[in-house]
Amino acid sequence: MMRPLLATLVLATATTAAAAPAPASGDLAVRSVEVRPSDPVVGPSGSVRLVVDVVARGADRVSVVLEPGRAPSEGDEPGEPGKEPEPEPAVMPSPPSGDAVPVPVPVPVPSASPNPVIPPGAALPATVPLSGLGGLASAAMPRVMGASRDGRPVRRISSGEWETWRFLPDKPLSRWYPNGPWTVTATAVDAQGERAVARVEFNLRRATEIEGLKVVRDGDDVRVTGTLLRVDPVGKVDYRPFAGQRVRIRFRPAGSSHWKTVGEAVTRRDGWFSARVHADGEGAWRAEYPGTSRYAADASPRREV
Repeated sequence: MMRPLLATLVLATATTAAAAPAPASGDLAVRSVEVRPSDPVVGPSGSVRLVVDVVARGADRVSVVLEPGRAPSEGDEPGEPGKEPEPEPAVMPSPPSGDAVPVPVPVPVPSASPNPVIPPGAALPATVPLSGLGGLASAAMPRVMGASRDGRPVRRISSGEWETWRFLPDKPLSRWYPNGPWTVTATAVDAQGERAVARVEFNLRRATEIEGLKVVRDGDDVRVTGTLLRVDPVGKVDYRPFAGQRVRIRFRPAGSSHWKTVGEAVTRRDGWFSARVHADGEGAWRAEYPGTSRYAADASPRREV
């Protein structure tokens, strides 16, 4: 079964007479793959744009692929599907009537203005545009090197023998993409055709919300009630009740900065929960949902009793 592909990007170095000799194939390596934000959360509207930095050595080109699901087993070829994400116990999201599910496509490197000239050793400005990638490079990076393929400018960031290849996938993540585990596969290829592959996983989570928290004192006890909602997995409304989830009841005594768990409750079919706990003096109360690999954590506003 075909799996959605968020983005595939390939950058290539320029070949010039003054270029340093290509490193031996044994020098090819991928040191790290970093995704930012590392824990993306999507709400009922809007989207999250990712930045992927690949730190590699000895690479002539690098590609990045983002796919839903966990990383393939060792020995699988890059791009082969790993274990498909298990569907959540509800209907998977569908777009509003008349809309189509976004179909991610590879991002071409567009034509752009010539590479900026940065003298060796010169200080960088606060930000340097990454032409063709549509983003900004931090001034913390030592310097930006221009490279080109077929006259189209691309950028990569160099620091000694290690280079940071920055990718800005054109398709932002939204509620219409599968929530749960995603895998980023980075493949570096040197001039001899040798490859180095590294993978990293992240979880795309949908937002949750605890609303209507009430705290009522009854003698030495306190009753805490509220409703847990989640971004509607069907996509017909913004939020729906989230049933069968454990919610922690937290208490912070007056004059203290430490919250402690004093009880928990399980949400009903309508998302409503209720817990009766002992009231150890006055203080602040709140409810917390710890979240899962598919749904983000949330904490209610506190209530003083």
